[in-house]
Amino acid sequence: MDQDVVTACRAIDRLVTVEARISVSSRGVIENLYGAALKAQGGLPLSLQAAQLIAAHAKAGRTIFIATGAGDPLYMPAGETDGPPGAAVLALGIHAATGATPILLTEAEFVENLSATALAAGLGLRNPDYASKTAFTTTVLPLAADSSAATQAKAYLERFSPTMVIATEKIGPNAEGIAHMSSGTPAAASRARAEHIFDLAAAQGIPSIGIGDNGNEIGFGRIEGAVKKWKPGGERLATRVATDVLFPANVSNWGAYGVIAALSVLLDRSDLLHDIETERRMIEACVATHAVDGSTGRHILAVDGTPLAMQQAVVTMLAGIVRNAQIKGYKRPF
Repeated sequence: MDQDVVTACRAIDRLVTVEARISVSSRGVIENLYGAALKAQGGLPLSLQAAQLIAAHAKAGRTIFIATGAGDPLYMPAGETDGPPGAAVLALGIHAATGATPILLTEAEFVENLSATALAAGLGLRNPDYASKTAFTTTVLPLAADSSAATQAKAYLERFSPTMVIATEKIGPNAEGIAHMSSGTPAAASRARAEHIFDLAAAQGIPSIGIGDNGNEIGFGRIEGAVKKWKPGGERLATRVATDVLFPANVSNWGAYGVIAALSVLLDRSDLLHDIETERRMIEACVATHAVDGSTGRHILAVDGTPLAMQQAVVTMLAGIVRNAQIKGYKRPF
């Protein structure tokens, strides 16, 4: 492995795991969860491991699944601003890099919100029954929240034959089958049962990536013991659902952005990561379709208690890391 690539991706990992949340139950957590995930996965930067999996398995003319969506019927009935932007950026970047067609999956109640966010990112939307030959489009499909979820998951996998599955900010159940919010309270009955997609994918050998920020999201089954140790309420909320690559981040969106930045470095591409104007459009579209800041429950331009300006700063710094990695042989003239 090119050491310059590894160095850049280490910088990406450091940036997106910077402690910056306002929630007391999240402070000091992500550093420990990231450290546990890094140790469990061999020590290479986790953004790089995710990028390598994408480069190996996302194929032109084939589909990938990207699942997201966290919410609550009372406080977050259309979901939150963490998740949809990250899913949209993954879809956009992976398609640009590989030609794969992403299919976005979320709660039925969040489809409008995720669709609006995807459109703001520059993704077209289409009915899955009709293929587009003239422009890149994607599809947003609902995930069931009841006993039909297992049957639906099987049908989706058979119909679309994804070459990989990704979850970002998507809650998974614990070993007892109960999913929890990051505060440790049980998730609502309307929670989409995305775990069936990932259980079937694992059984069929379809590679998977999980991105999250609290330990209750799909993927953290890879380090379930660490979640129970380091996350307040972790003994309840730690999910059993593991993925082939787990990438903990301070904000799940940041983790998704970090994966695309790492893919840019790995493939020596400068056009995969979105810009700050696109970030603004996505957050505005997300809030306009009723998503809220997950830390405050308010309809404001913020993500997990961090303002829009911080989201744009992360995007700017990721772009700087990518740019610096792509400059070869520079030597100042003095």
